[in-house]
Amino acid sequence: MFRVMLTSTSAIYNRDILNSLKTRKEQIKVLLIGNNPIEMTNVYDKLRSYRSKNYIADVCFSVQDSVKKMLKAKPDCVLIDDNVVVSQLKEFFNNLKKNGKLKNIPIVLLKSTNFSSAIQNDAQDYLLKGNLDSEILNNTIEKNLRIRQLQR
Repeated sequence: MFRVMLTSTSAIYNRDILNSLKTRKEQIKVLLIGNNPIEMTNVYDKLRSYRSKNYIADVCFSVQDSVKKMLKAKPDCVLIDDNVVVSQLKEFFNNLKKNGKLKNIPIVLLKSTNFSSAIQNDAQDYLLKGNLDSEILNNTIEKNLRIRQLQR
């Protein structure tokens, strides 16, 4: 009887140790919006290569369809390429402001140059595409998610 108890408590103890050693990756849903498949694939690959978080990235190549995609996918953050037509970007940001479900989602503008534009003021943050790596992407997304949580 005593041996059985030792075995069962050891099994429970070992299971608890194994469960505590398992690290669960945080899942963050990101929507990438852009019209250049090569650049979007590059950003997608960098997000997926970040090891300590599980980025679930989806790509939308049409700015017109992006609001519908956001309503369906409910991303935590949106990365949008600045190479999209400016009038489409303005319409995108206007649609976000009108929609109560989407207006609190952080938008990060992926810029080709450091040249300032009016569209940049509508996004919460921006990154230069030439300097992107998985660490910079993660830090920027995390920063914007923290800001969003503090504003609630």
